Amino acid sequence: MTRGTVVDLFCGAGGASLGFVQAGYTVVGAVDIDDEALRTYKRNLCDNELSEYAGEVVFESPLKGNLNQNDEDSIDFEEIRREFDLRPGDVDIIIGCPPCQNFSKLRDTKPWPKDKPKDDLLQSYVNLIRQEKPDAVFFENVEGITNNEDGETDYSQWFKDQMRSMTRKNDSKKSGYEVEMDVVNAANYGVPQRRRRTIGICIYGVPDDSVEFPPETHTKKPQNESKKEWLTVADVLKNAYEKRQLKQDLDYGQKQTRLEGYPEDPSHRVRRHRKNTIDTMRAIRKHGGSWMDLRGTEDEEYIRDCHQGLGNQATSPYGIMKWDSPAPTLTTRCTSFSAGRYTHPEENRAITFREAALLMTFPLDFELPDKNGAAERVVGNAVPPKLAKHFADNISLD
Repeated sequence: MTRGTVVDLFCGAGGASLGFVQAGYTVVGAVDIDDEALRTYKRNLCDNELSEYAGEVVFESPLKGNLNQNDEDSIDFEEIRREFDLRPGDVDIIIGCPPCQNFSKLRDTKPWPKDKPKDDLLQSYVNLIRQEKPDAVFFENVEGITNNEDGETDYSQWFKDQMRSMTRKNDSKKSGYEVEMDVVNAANYGVPQRRRRTIGICIYGVPDDSVEFPPETHTKKPQNESKKEWLTVADVLKNAYEKRQLKQDLDYGQKQTRLEGYPEDPSHRVRRHRKNTIDTMRAIRKHGGSWMDLRGTEDEEYIRDCHQGLGNQATSPYGIMKWDSPAPTLTTRCTSFSAGRYTHPEENRAITFREAALLMTFPLDFELPDKNGAAERVVGNAVPPKLAKHFADNISLD
């Protein structure tokens, strides 16, 4: 007997779905528009044996569909029901992580339109919820949707207002959803990554202030036994190396296939770095962990033109991960040297796609796309399954 039924909107490669399956829920439908993400979802959650978990996925393939309700070719929740043989009221929980580009600080320049968000997909997510009105909603997005210098943003306030005013037909109480929404650090929930994200939990028909987040399980410096210390890059990657699950010193362009003593894992592959890139990695490692450490040294020539005159800004690109810390936030370019602090702690290479997936808490056998860009994109866009599981464990449908 599972804990409830789930539909995953904007499902991506299935990080949130996997977390809910691990927590004992039955995923009865999933929708996205990205082909590579859908193929990855199908291989790992529909076609794969999930008996080690308490929950399950009960459909053969996720649905490819445009969820932007403002487009002519968009699908609504009735079409989702038809695809997965569902009736109104069959879905206990809707989970969703609508793409968040318009919440970026760099792109947040347009005035806020009256009575609706400037981002079509946030508006669409709420409209799809309104068409089903499940018992609970799980929402994940970037930190910027909730936080700004003045406190709560218009984005998060609009979302809360919409959910609290949303009532079911013939509901005499007109109770709507009670919403808890805040920014969390995934490292505080046992994810080996400093990933700050907005999480929203909405429960229908419960008293005000009754929805609470699960207690944090980890912290940087535990003061007592109630919390554990943050998991680090070493905790995850060195463990895989010591167990000979992954080979640490792969050559440039090499992948872990037909290597004696190691399992087949084509997702554990190293990009082909240019000589100048490798020389830059060596120089940065020699003087510290950031391109800024090259200033005033004999290797100052390796500072890129784009960083000249930046002062103390943009310190992460070309940076080196630390063994004794959680990974930085993994993005859709999380295996690219120039995109962040994604250089291996010890090797002069960027981390592999498998290493990135492990730092996102995907299982070791989670299959990734063969194309490099697609592999890092589905990982960087994902909800860490372990983070989703913590929140799924805390949702009560009683």
